[in-house]
Amino acid sequence: MSTADNQADPVHVSTEEEAVEQPQAEQSKKSDTSGAHNSIERLRSEFDKLLGVAVEQGERALDKLGIFGNEAVWIPRVDLLELEEQVQVSFDLPGVTAEEIDITLAGNMLTLTGTRNTGAIPKTGQTVRMSERPSGQFRRSVPMPVAVDPERVSAAVQNGVVTVTLEKSPTEKPRQIPIKTASGAGA
Repeated sequence: MSTADNQADPVHVSTEEEAVEQPQAEQSKKSDTSGAHNSIERLRSEFDKLLGVAVEQGERALDKLGIFGNEAVWIPRVDLLELEEQVQVSFDLPGVTAEEIDITLAGNMLTLTGTRNTGAIPKTGQTVRMSERPSGQFRRSVPMPVAVDPERVSAAVQNGVVTVTLEKSPTEKPRQIPIKTASGAGA
């Protein structure tokens, strides 16, 4: 080996003799603050943040991370409203007809997909100067806040807003509980 090889990156390896010479408290201090432990904790913290964002934003976060691939998919805006016996989900889809939309319910995940053409594709002799309206394929998945009845779902489109109404599962609907008195009569 050349002298340059020995000087590149000095590495210190402690021997058993050195370990015996160091005080016990100093040894435990070094092992508690090891670089590997800090790296694992930092990685765990970053993963927890990422998972939190994915749970809060659902498909929107996964799309930004590139998990859905390179296909150009835009995400329509949504409102989710929980009523006493129903859940209403409204999607902003101006210019989209009912025939261009596909709605599925898998478990408690409502997914809306389809395609919208805004007409901003230039033809011969045309120049698009501004195009802010999204077009092409769209997809939006919305987790339901409560269990819903998959047999009692309806959808309607009006003025560019698609509204999906889902009836809550019978176990989720509030019900009045009668109170019995000591004499056995209901209150």
